[in-house]
Amino acid sequence: MTSAKGGFEGRVALVTGGAGSVGAHIVRSLAEAGATVVLNCFHSYDVAKALAAELGGGVRVIRASVAKQDQVRRMFDEVTSVYGRLDLLVNNAAAGTFAGWDELTEEHLDQAYETNVKGALWCARAARPLLAASDAGCVVNVSSVGATYAPANYLPVGLSKAALEALTRYLAAEFAPDGIRVNTASAGLLDNPVGRMFPGFASMSANAVAATPMGRLATPADLANLVLLLASPGAAWVTGQTVVADGGMSLHRAALSPAPAPVPEPASAPPVERIQDADRIRDVDPIAVVGMGLVVPGAGDPDAFWRLLNEGADLFVDVPPDRWPVASFHDDDPRTPDKTYQRRSGFITGFTPHPALAAERPDAGLDHTTLWLRHSVHQALEGVARRDSDRFTACFGYTPDGSQHLQEALVDRELGGPGVLPHGDAARSRPFPHRVGAGAIDGLLPADTRLLMVDTACSSSLYAIDLGLRDLLADRAEIAVCGGAFALAPGGSVLFSKLHGLSRGGEVRALDRGADGVLFSDGAGVVVLKRLSRALADGDTVHGLVAGVGLSADGKGKAIYAPSSAGQELAIARAFEKSGVAAGEVDWVIAHATGTPAGDEAEFLSLRAAYAGTRPVRVTSNKSLIGHTGWAAGVVSVIHALLGLRHGVIPAQHRFSAAPDAFGLESCNLSVPTRPVPWPPRPDGPRTAAVSGFGFGGTNAHLLVQEFRPGQPAKAGYGARNGEPMVIVGWSAHVPGAEDNEQVGAWARGRQLLPDSFGDGYPHPPFARLRLPASTIRATDRTQLMIIECMQRLEPRIREFCARHSRTTGVVVGHTGPTRNAVLYAVRAYLDELDHLAHERAGELRERVTGLIAQPDEDSFPGEMPNVIAARLCGYFDLRGLNIAVDGGAASLADAFDLAGRYLDFGDVDVALVAGSNGNSLASWGELLGGGPIGEGTFLFAVTRKSLALAEGLPVLAEVSVEAAAEERLEATA
Repeated sequence: MTSAKGGFEGRVALVTGGAGSVGAHIVRSLAEAGATVVLNCFHSYDVAKALAAELGGGVRVIRASVAKQDQVRRMFDEVTSVYGRLDLLVNNAAAGTFAGWDELTEEHLDQAYETNVKGALWCARAARPLLAASDAGCVVNVSSVGATYAPANYLPVGLSKAALEALTRYLAAEFAPDGIRVNTASAGLLDNPVGRMFPGFASMSANAVAATPMGRLATPADLANLVLLLASPGAAWVTGQTVVADGGMSLHRAALSPAPAPVPEPASAPPVERIQDADRIRDVDPIAVVGMGLVVPGAGDPDAFWRLLNEGADLFVDVPPDRWPVASFHDDDPRTPDKTYQRRSGFITGFTPHPALAAERPDAGLDHTTLWLRHSVHQALEGVARRDSDRFTACFGYTPDGSQHLQEALVDRELGGPGVLPHGDAARSRPFPHRVGAGAIDGLLPADTRLLMVDTACSSSLYAIDLGLRDLLADRAEIAVCGGAFALAPGGSVLFSKLHGLSRGGEVRALDRGADGVLFSDGAGVVVLKRLSRALADGDTVHGLVAGVGLSADGKGKAIYAPSSAGQELAIARAFEKSGVAAGEVDWVIAHATGTPAGDEAEFLSLRAAYAGTRPVRVTSNKSLIGHTGWAAGVVSVIHALLGLRHGVIPAQHRFSAAPDAFGLESCNLSVPTRPVPWPPRPDGPRTAAVSGFGFGGTNAHLLVQEFRPGQPAKAGYGARNGEPMVIVGWSAHVPGAEDNEQVGAWARGRQLLPDSFGDGYPHPPFARLRLPASTIRATDRTQLMIIECMQRLEPRIREFCARHSRTTGVVVGHTGPTRNAVLYAVRAYLDELDHLAHERAGELRERVTGLIAQPDEDSFPGEMPNVIAARLCGYFDLRGLNIAVDGGAASLADAFDLAGRYLDFGDVDVALVAGSNGNSLASWGELLGGGPIGEGTFLFAVTRKSLALAEGLPVLAEVSVEAAAEERLEATA
């Protein structure tokens, strides 16, 4: 018979789970035998790359989970595009849990079956056309001893491996007409890291050795040699067979011989352990929260927040006199232009800064949000171990619309100079949104800390956490400081009242049938993240684990501001899919629930669908107590969940009497607790809570928070990195005076002059092209209209490409500062206050501004929001991947490419539409930035993975690396 290593020269083989102990032996043996090897892995990417580097150019690494069909398709698309053929598929990827009979759960069975059986099936099906074209197409499935025997604590894996052997027979019969052989290789108990994780391995291995005439356990090399033997030309007449190399255990010689002396078992059984194979589905070194800090109305730190959650308080008050004169912005009649009908909100009053912050003299020019965010960073870093070599990333959710300080600075400059309004002199603080985060970390984190300011409206701080953990997972940082900040401003209150979304009763009653709207509040919050292994090595306090995050965009809906249950369900489903957490493992959902009847109903219905089952799930919202802290709301709820884990209690829902009938509480397993609920440790797994954040424009996030218990395996997952370069496959631009990309190119090369601005009146396209109501267009900022125009200017095949991948197409927009409409609406809101101050230019300013923009209506608030630039594109073209805006000042477009690369790298999106946009050339904004004209325009780039571009036959215009984007950012901010 031909040698096991003969006949592989020039062959192309794919080995799933190729970085594990058995997989690595198979990969090494094939490479040494002359084969070109595609090494598939899921989590052990660095191990796989090291093995590939050791073996040379004949080994290519592709990261994908075989349990996910979309990732399997992507993997085989890459094999097709790179090699155009495949001769051998080795289904070696494995997952499972060692669990005793009484510990067995449905999740244990599902986890093993998804990878060990379904994964093998998906890979075989995808490989069939390639194998059929080979003259020696072959599949070898790798099984284990548990398929034939019944080892203790091995039922989930044993059942799935038995099913895999049955699958082998069906595949052999199905694939035979194509000349493809299918067999199974199996072995006895292996002496490897996975085998040694068997409970009671010492006594079990002794029994196995005693039962084996060969007198030893199998090694990974033994099983690898069997795989190669079945794949070799010498086994050309073997198909549909399971070959078991058990060293003669099946001879039962020991059973028919005198029994050896028994080996004593351990006194107590060890805890359930997850198989730690290299292709394990879930991450065994998850992201840990090691620090937290916040300030919200009524609480200046997490401990005070916990007392507040349990004791309650009435925190909604009239606007404090030191913030703004309420009479200039309020009118009880909701129809009054440029006025809000609500005087009350949640304000941070009596603020006591962190002692270290107090020593820094925070009164020296810091605006509210920088002050509160810096206070929270100080708190969160307390007790967190740091090393000189540590790399940091800082991600904060914040609105480019800015704060009261920024609005008043702009109004002052519209009047010709600073000094009229209390916060109009921005010369000291320069409260630009992209500088708020820099001011919060200045001197607290290293100067080279990677800083991102992200905007997805009310879900912003959850996206910030997600981006921070990506840098940890990608080994770009050891510590991530993530959160968000928000400060009330009169302009926002005026605009939101025109949506009739503010509570008329002056309080928030989230999830309650008496809910009549939301009240916004000041707030800031920060969490510090590390890998769990690093946190434990450092001796940090582990407050909890981030088990997974699901993101989505609503796509097309009734209106840009209308909540979508479908979009929210998609985010929840993605969180479950990534993390491996099942709905039945979640005890508590801290809902977004803002107290708007339509929003709460849409969210509760999405929770009903996603969490349907028999296990009780409690649903609460902290907005009834502290109000809606806007861009900080998500991280505040994460801290809420972590405090519940610490104290073992789910606090009661405040201001709750009865749920709306539409919730259907009586017919589901969800409930709203009216008193504190004990939350003791669960015997069947870690306690888990979920946090939702749903922003205007359909920017959805669902984050899973899990307890950490030493000795109990974590369950976490964040998506598989693919390590591919991203490529630009199309671009377009919309700038003043240019009708097409050719004219834009001529302008960029200095061959054609174009105006800086579209002027006071942006040229609205006809309805047949834009298909938006005229009233909506009038209230919509030009940046939102410009990006739609850019999409329409893309080549048809690029638009079709995005449409085919609509569920996995995301939009990332770089935009700095407030939009043009945001500035003009803010000025309108201040007109009566300027009249009250009897400013000499108040009348002139009123005439000019009211001529530039009409009085606000229900379309105005979403129409001016910077994050809705991205959301508008998703809504108009029904894209459901995600949408996000980033404000990095002059580096905003570089930041957008950087973020897009991270989403593509982790498989969240297949296509990213990356844009840089500016429509605000108002003199006040230019003066605040330092003078000089500001150009208007939007540039849009269609970006995807290189393998997908090649598979789709799209032009590769350029490669863009995440590292290059980061370097571009440094140059832009230098």
